[in-house]
Amino acid sequence: MLINFNKNKKTQFLARLFSNFSTFSGKPLGIVLLAFLLSSCSEWFEPTISEICNTQPNLCLDLSLDARCRFERAEIIRLRYNHKDDTSEAYKYPLLLAFEKYLVCVEEVQHIEHIRRKGKEATRLKGVITAQRELKRLARETKASLDPYLSYYHWTRFGDEQAFNRFERYAASQRISDPSLLVALASVQVKTDAKKTVATLYRALSLYDDSDDVDLAIYHSLYTLALDSEKYRMAYVWMAVAAEYDERMNLDQASYLKENHNLPVSILDKIVDDIVTALDEGSFNANKLLLDKL
Repeated sequence: MLINFNKNKKTQFLARLFSNFSTFSGKPLGIVLLAFLLSSCSEWFEPTISEICNTQPNLCLDLSLDARCRFERAEIIRLRYNHKDDTSEAYKYPLLLAFEKYLVCVEEVQHIEHIRRKGKEATRLKGVITAQRELKRLARETKASLDPYLSYYHWTRFGDEQAFNRFERYAASQRISDPSLLVALASVQVKTDAKKTVATLYRALSLYDDSDDVDLAIYHSLYTLALDSEKYRMAYVWMAVAAEYDERMNLDQASYLKENHNLPVSILDKIVDDIVTALDEGSFNANKLLLDKL
């Protein structure tokens, strides 16, 4: 559920570019397009991985050089290149994840081809050693970081309670803008406090601008929590909302609730419509929707 720093926006960018020509009326199209392209698509002209390694070999030489794990290796090289002058810690979270994926890959390949191709063993062993070393170094450097993603990393990987406390304090603040952080917090709260979990998930929903981006697990968690608490109106509502976005959702249980608990279905269906509209408009607000009354 968590947290992708490298999500590619190029597809969305192209869709915007070719769907907005009508807004350019009144200005020379060529001038507008040139300005737009210069300001928006610098990523198109980034050097290739091969070019980076030719000009800055120090970013590449400690990684395995054979064809296996090239995508995992390329992600590390790109992160190193893009953040080589970055003095902040934020990029170290995706770099840690990239090294974890790379380590899994090179260890697997090394095991599979240990006998078949001994000549490649040395370079893959170098990749394993590098990944292990860098993971230890990055973990050591970020152990006390206030960055919420790095705090989350140290909590989930090492059971670091101080890191979790830092993460929880940040998640409780009004500065938070990433709903996936709140989903992660809810995954801990659900073990001890159902009411607080619901509030956290409602807050996560309020941070989404597009219902297509919502983590479907939120809807399923909300109706499960409601069932566990015997709040059948709430359960019915969130089952119906889940069905709007998840084609795998089976509404047999919602029908059972309706028939066996005398639910005011017409009222609840109106609430479902209001929730769906709010989610689609990116304006979900549990208080305005009076969801505490369910």
